[in-house]
Amino acid sequence: MHIHHVRQEVIWPRRSEYHVLTYAEEGFAPLNIHTRGTTITKNQLVEFASRVNDREEGGSLYPLAAVSAVPRSLIRDRQDSNALSLQIEDFFRTNVTSIRAKKVIFDFRTPKVPRFVVTAIHKAIACVEAELIEEVMILDDDAT
Repeated sequence: MHIHHVRQEVIWPRRSEYHVLTYAEEGFAPLNIHTRGTTITKNQLVEFASRVNDREEGGSLYPLAAVSAVPRSLIRDRQDSNALSLQIEDFFRTNVTSIRAKKVIFDFRTPKVPRFVVTAIHKAIACVEAELIEEVMILDDDAT
């Protein structure tokens, strides 16, 4: 598996090749950025984010959009790399059973990528279900 830290503008022209995992925050946030240009309506996006956050478990907009999300609280409030890692592992399991993406973008910018997020991603990548993934792009505006 290839893991790269990249700026959004580097990956943007090829974004349709990837499934995005972000956090469920509606508004000027990665979830909105990655669903622009899809058939997802504003109401659907609000409902999706609310459902993920209310249940405190990840969810996916697939097949309507190649976007999945973990609860907002993991990124904004708890900042617990172990809890986030478990959610990412759940995404990998869902990917194996239904999404089948081989390329994934992690977009957890708030606006910067917190260090605990990078730790969680690297920890989760060690799970067996991550083997389906060939390429991971971590969006990071500080990447060179």
